[in-house]
Amino acid sequence: MRGLKTWHVLWRIARPEAPSPLRRFFAPSVAVEERELPAAGLTLRVRVYRPARPVASAATLVVNGGFVAASIDDPRLKNFATALAETGFLVLTPDYPAVRTLTFTAGTIDQIHAVLRGVRDSPELGGAGPLGLIGLSYMATLGLKAALRPDRSSPPQVIGVFGGYADFRDLMHDVFRETYRYGTTDVPVDPYGRFLVLRSVVDYFDPPPEEREALRDLALRCGRREPEPAIEEAVGRLSPAGRASFHALRHFTPAGSPQLWETILRDHRDVCEALSIREPPAQLRSRLVLLHSGHDHVLPSAGSLALHRRFPAAELVLTTLFTHVNVRLTPGLAWSQLREFRHVARVFGRLMALQE
Repeated sequence: MRGLKTWHVLWRIARPEAPSPLRRFFAPSVAVEERELPAAGLTLRVRVYRPARPVASAATLVVNGGFVAASIDDPRLKNFATALAETGFLVLTPDYPAVRTLTFTAGTIDQIHAVLRGVRDSPELGGAGPLGLIGLSYMATLGLKAALRPDRSSPPQVIGVFGGYADFRDLMHDVFRETYRYGTTDVPVDPYGRFLVLRSVVDYFDPPPEEREALRDLALRCGRREPEPAIEEAVGRLSPAGRASFHALRHFTPAGSPQLWETILRDHRDVCEALSIREPPAQLRSRLVLLHSGHDHVLPSAGSLALHRRFPAAELVLTTLFTHVNVRLTPGLAWSQLREFRHVARVFGRLMALQE
């Protein structure tokens, strides 16, 4: 049964538009509700996916989606959570405020920690039962840091870090690269991460105060690679000072402005440290599974390799069956790369084992 569940989830996330041939073996529908949890001084909205046919061996999965403004409304996350719930998991996707605003802050770690504690304190959400934590992209490492907190009395049994990083300062350097190397392949680096960093440091480019948020929005639009005419139209509405600020931001590179870059790194040293993995490996009391695309164009796979060096007992799987969090798996590709497909399936099999 574990193998069937694994195949069902992989099929659903790879081909969300096509009905899974195994769906009749699982819940035909999933009940979705929203509730609130206290989290580090605020009330956090959490979406809960409940299997239509609860099973005795149900387990809870907390799934932290990627760093996109849509947060829990991201269609990819909704599809992933639904697929997991169809196999019997109770799935929670928390709506972190910093994800909505695309803000790098250690406060999100406190909130993830609070969600894990909230699950343990609520029998309705799984209580002391089997618990897994999955993080996607940038949020994956923040989830790992929350689980590394020394005051966790009942940590998750399994932590899945899907496309993470180890050192935030290294990540800030990586997003400004044009390409990185994976084996014999040059992988172009997506500008999304670069402009997320730039929009968070927009004040270093002397924006007119009244146009600061417009420049932050333009940086995000550049990262999303919106059509150039639309961006130029928005730039044309800025003041001359605003246009100069945007031009400086858009064409910034660490190599081109080394003094400014060092100033940014120095001023954000505490944040970088807070968002990096510094905890001793012995502090981890969960099974750690690292999954990363070798062709990840947003977060280079070097991040997961660094995590594996720090946690050598973790299971590491590098694959080319998807790019970042976008799966490109097809039956033909799975067959032609059967060994690699088995490695990926084994990762999801570890999650399915929580229900046994």
